Amino acid sequence: MRQSSTRGTLLALLVVIASSSSFSLATSIPSTNDDNHEANEAVCPSSNEQCTATDVSSLSSVYVLGDLHGDVLCTVSWVNRTGLIANLFDSALISDASLPLHRRLNPASRWTWTDSRSTLVFMGDYVDKGPTSKQTVQFVRDLTLTFPNRVTALLGNHELELLRDRDARIKPDQRYASFSYASVHPGEYHNYLHDDDDITNDGQSTDALKDRTRSIDSDDRLILNLLYQATMEVYSHGAHDAIRVVPSIDPTNEGQHSTRELYAITDVIPTQHRALAKQRLEEYQSAYLNSYRSGTVLGTWLETRPILYFEEHVRTLFVHGGVHPIVGREYLKKGKESARRINEVWWEHSKEDALFDFLQNTTWGQIVYSLLTHRGNHPGYSKWETHEHVDDDPTDTEAVCAELQNMLTDMEGIDRIAVGHTPDFRVRFYCGEQFLALDSMLGRGIRATGNEYCPWPDHDMAGIPKVSRNGKYKCDDVPETCHGETVRIDSDGTVHILKL
Repeated sequence: MRQSSTRGTLLALLVVIASSSSFSLATSIPSTNDDNHEANEAVCPSSNEQCTATDVSSLSSVYVLGDLHGDVLCTVSWVNRTGLIANLFDSALISDASLPLHRRLNPASRWTWTDSRSTLVFMGDYVDKGPTSKQTVQFVRDLTLTFPNRVTALLGNHELELLRDRDARIKPDQRYASFSYASVHPGEYHNYLHDDDDITNDGQSTDALKDRTRSIDSDDRLILNLLYQATMEVYSHGAHDAIRVVPSIDPTNEGQHSTRELYAITDVIPTQHRALAKQRLEEYQSAYLNSYRSGTVLGTWLETRPILYFEEHVRTLFVHGGVHPIVGREYLKKGKESARRINEVWWEHSKEDALFDFLQNTTWGQIVYSLLTHRGNHPGYSKWETHEHVDDDPTDTEAVCAELQNMLTDMEGIDRIAVGHTPDFRVRFYCGEQFLALDSMLGRGIRATGNEYCPWPDHDMAGIPKVSRNGKYKCDDVPETCHGETVRIDSDGTVHILKL
């Protein structure tokens, strides 16, 4: 995967970064006035908030939701669990089981914030692994726009990869979204073809709607089922790395790949449907990327997510992946000010005409990438960056915690780091609660089938069995109910685990 392509050089680059005065935090970075950028400052609340501007200074609690991965039902359920928003649901629709839960919401203008001393933080990874990524992004976006001083939504590594995939220089079979694991769920594609959810809750119509609105037809339903069937065949043969979810492999790319030969997912689809599958899959993937272009509603929102958020009332730094010791000591030593500078340089380069070169060719791009992907703060992950190896019974906890504590002493005002990105069935607290691992797989897809894609409960497979032809792979059932854990961090330092 793309992450491994840079992993071998990242540490060496960071060592060079740390010794280079030309990339110090004193570097002049243009400030931004984009209203979508979330600040760490106390500012006047929106009209939906039942509080005053001074309430932020007496903050009591921060509610934190981990990775949501394309599951809008569980996203809405967990937000409702916090109790922070009144009038979230339309009372006339809430009992209508014929409607998905996210279509039973009130307009955002009717939502009100209930607790003037609390805020809400999302840890990123709203997309991938589930079939309702677009609806998840739209809902979280509506929350940030309705309560801009109360809700912070970080960027995750999956959003970063989505934004990078927009660059025309990346061939389709080299996009992150082309992998047969960890990227775009097949059930997601149809969401970008029709307009059921293309009006966001603040009344804006997504820009890409102008070019591609059409109804889903019987051929679309057929191709989706064939894609599901094809991925089951891929998994049954352990061919994850050899298959790309693309209409076809570009023959001009020969020699750009490793020694492994690549095939398109359409090569696994029966020949009588292959031409239609190629045509529809090309349409689906084009519509998907076009929905997140610079200048679109959803693309602009993702581009303006912060990489870091420091909440000084709980003295906690929130970041999706983790903090490499060199990044922490050299680039976060001024705490809140350092986080602000990293966010600003990200915002200056997040648009599609600049992002690819920023990530590939600049020091700051490597820092951003590291912050969204680093796993070394977790006990048991010391060999992850070099060998992708996880020690399920870690013996390095003492050493990892000592390194974390030494790094924190060099990061002004920061006593704790909270991350998502690294999943488990529960949230985990390490090093005397100085490190919080908060990805508890809130999305039902990743919880049930991990990095593999299977039909969800509401999908009709039209008689196609959820098992491969050789019987070696069977799709696990995706549950109808949500599971996992979230947390509330109080200003006295106490961390509470919340369940549905």
